[in-house]
Amino acid sequence: MTLRWRCAAWRGPLAALALAVTSFAGCTRSGAPTGPPHVLRIAYAGDPASLVPLVAIDQEIIALDTLFCQTLVGLDADNRDVPILVTRVPSRANDDISADGTRLTYHLRRGVRFADGLEFTSADVAFTYRAIFDPRNRATSVEPYRRIVSLQTPDPYTVVIRLRAPWNAAVRVLFAEADYVYGILPKHAFTDTKVVGSSWEDAPFGTGPFRVKQWLRGDRIVFEANPYFAPRPKLQQIVMQIVPNLNSNFVTLRSGAVDVGTLTPENAAQAELLSFIRVLRVPENATGFLYMQTRIPPTNGAHVRRAIAYALDEGELANAWRHEYPSGGSFLPPPIVTWKAAAIAPYPHDLRAAGRELDEAGWVLRAGVRSKRGVPLTGLIAANSENPINVRLATLVQAQLAAIGMDVTLKTEPARVWFSPDGLLRNGKATMMVEAWVGGSDPEQSLNLRCVQAVKGDENHSFYCSPRFESSFDDQARTPSEAQRHRDFDAIARLVHEDVPVIPLYYEQRLMGISRRVTGYRLNMLLIPVDPQSWM
Repeated sequence: MTLRWRCAAWRGPLAALALAVTSFAGCTRSGAPTGPPHVLRIAYAGDPASLVPLVAIDQEIIALDTLFCQTLVGLDADNRDVPILVTRVPSRANDDISADGTRLTYHLRRGVRFADGLEFTSADVAFTYRAIFDPRNRATSVEPYRRIVSLQTPDPYTVVIRLRAPWNAAVRVLFAEADYVYGILPKHAFTDTKVVGSSWEDAPFGTGPFRVKQWLRGDRIVFEANPYFAPRPKLQQIVMQIVPNLNSNFVTLRSGAVDVGTLTPENAAQAELLSFIRVLRVPENATGFLYMQTRIPPTNGAHVRRAIAYALDEGELANAWRHEYPSGGSFLPPPIVTWKAAAIAPYPHDLRAAGRELDEAGWVLRAGVRSKRGVPLTGLIAANSENPINVRLATLVQAQLAAIGMDVTLKTEPARVWFSPDGLLRNGKATMMVEAWVGGSDPEQSLNLRCVQAVKGDENHSFYCSPRFESSFDDQARTPSEAQRHRDFDAIARLVHEDVPVIPLYYEQRLMGISRRVTGYRLNMLLIPVDPQSWM
């Protein structure tokens, strides 16, 4: 197959799929695909079970929901806080956050209308808050909203939230573009707070620039412009074409059947060779980690964990992601660090330093194998079998640790087992796990190493628990000083680098192939659309 594909010449195993996706695709004389004007076609690898924002857990579905259901506060393309359904972002400086940090006041924009023409008011925010707690909806994450003591609506354009304790991340989490995104639902569209399974779900709408016109499950989701949104969207429609996997995404993109598709590191280089496609690299708030179990030997010792860090060859590991991602240093990824953070470099590849760490811990090297009191230095490294990058990483790590006398067994599991409480990622039985962590809009949401998370089935896959970590975490949540909050995060980053419960391997970037006929397409670090009303 030629890399510089032309419409009349290319034939491949998925060509039939690409041609079946849409009848709108065509070619110019130069070979560049064309498409219908004012219709953006996006290859979408998921098939959502629901479009209710309260139950969305996948990044792609969360992003899709924001096209029609907006939050109070969001992020722009530079990942800065911006008001969406409010006139300004609450802060202590504008007195919308009280001096003690327990009262938040939101001033809602006036004149905002839902896609059916009815006005958006504070009653809709209160309704969404109640729907989050309705057990029939089974909202993905209720815990942040349990920090609210009361939510009051003194008038149609004001919402006052009182918190149980000061919480600096509140504005970036509650009704915001966060790790889970709960956009504001239209109260008048429901008979009560049970929103899952309602008639609204068949053609959902909110205050966003688009509304769902048609949902053909397993095939496509068609959005149409919200006639009441200002400024009026430039696109008439967005078609989310459900495509089975990321390789098929590239096939449909290359054929001209879609305008936007997610790329893998393998096919990003191929996309670069196509004159009618540009590759957009969106830095995510996501880090690929090597988690190390801190409660079981041999990685319950910091010397062994540091030896593993020294043993890894960053340049060779980068082959796993085809050098498409930046290598990791600090466990806080660059997009989330909005201050001048302390510089933290990755451990250098230094087999002698690794040997010294193991010697100090009593692991003796004989005939290329380390042992301690007759017990060999062994371990189990685990990965999700459906993630090719992480499987390659686990294989490389296994080989590199052999160079320091550590015998590691590799085991993979399918995603349905891997992410379950009894899977190797969460059950605490593996020595090392290769997995990415995706954070939210606040640095606090990039931390999954707290003691309360160090239980089977939770997010602290290293089962790490440090009083110093907890002290800095608690202080960043309540300090009134933003500078002190940044110092707390820096202290946490240095501590994690020193204790090595995790080794940051890479910072994820979302690789997107975009037809050159598309303008204005932007995403923030959470992969949420930015100003989709301006896309064209």
